[in-house]
Amino acid sequence: MPSLFFLSPAKSAAYRRGDWLAALAVALVLVVYGLVSSDLGLLDTLGTVFMYIVLTQAWNILGGYGGYLNFGMVTYFGIGAYTTALLYQFFHVSPFFSAPLAGIAAAASGLLIGIPTLRLRGAYFAVVTMIITFATQIAVLVVPFTQGAMGVYLPQLAFSPRGIEVLFYFIFLGLAAATTALVYAIEHSNFGWALVAIREDEDAAEVVGVHTTEIKWTANALAAFLTGVVGGIYAQRVFYIEPTSTFTLDTSLNVVLMVVIGGAASWQGPLIGSSVVLLVAQFLRVTVTSEANRVIFSLIVILVALFVPRGVMGAITQARRPRGLAATTDGDG
Repeated sequence: MPSLFFLSPAKSAAYRRGDWLAALAVALVLVVYGLVSSDLGLLDTLGTVFMYIVLTQAWNILGGYGGYLNFGMVTYFGIGAYTTALLYQFFHVSPFFSAPLAGIAAAASGLLIGIPTLRLRGAYFAVVTMIITFATQIAVLVVPFTQGAMGVYLPQLAFSPRGIEVLFYFIFLGLAAATTALVYAIEHSNFGWALVAIREDEDAAEVVGVHTTEIKWTANALAAFLTGVVGGIYAQRVFYIEPTSTFTLDTSLNVVLMVVIGGAASWQGPLIGSSVVLLVAQFLRVTVTSEANRVIFSLIVILVALFVPRGVMGAITQARRPRGLAATTDGDG
């Protein structure tokens, strides 16, 4: 159950308005920055942040609200990337036009994968999603039309370096904003409440009439669609894809890490987690050696796990509650 349920209606509405006003203010600043900035490095970094916001928001639908830990989101990302790359390779369709088809291909894969795997729960589901990622990577390596380890090249865009950075900056910013609005709508819908019921007690949810199986399939397919669209755009962004880097497990692990740090089961959590993780990682990358970078970042993650176990948004939510209720209620974020 969303944590704002425990507040008075007036306070709940005020916090929601405050959160959205803050988000809109940040979005306006980012739009202005994208229009005037000439720092290509920071534009690229922020574009990556926006891309990961879409991925983390997509993961949050089933993983955060539904409680199903998916360690294979990169499977749908890779399927989306290869869909647009192959459509260009064989039919010369621009990834900007074929990105929705990449999302549909990923959603279809998510439905096919979800039908058997979402009957599993807990660690079994998490492990199977990782295995599926490895299996998909191997399949792409050996299937002839994907060109195996040689990969697929896409055309470079006829823009200046700044023009390319600004283009993808705004594409990913727009996708991040749209996906965040969608997740907010889900959080305050019957579909979102059904997912939360599944997370809290799936058997009890079935007893009271929640169609748990269909809800999980839908959530997984929706998350896969959003991830596939981003993967399709990403293929054009990097101009070249191959199985090892496209289906790397690091992407899935980064998504889970970002949501955990930001706070799962809230639309704000992925915004915070993606920004914190990527910006801190970038800062450490340019200021310290690679070895120290890993050590410091690992320590930060450990400290967050120890002192903010429900993520940054969980800590903020806890601080917003009345003192007596905060002491007796753990809530659900």
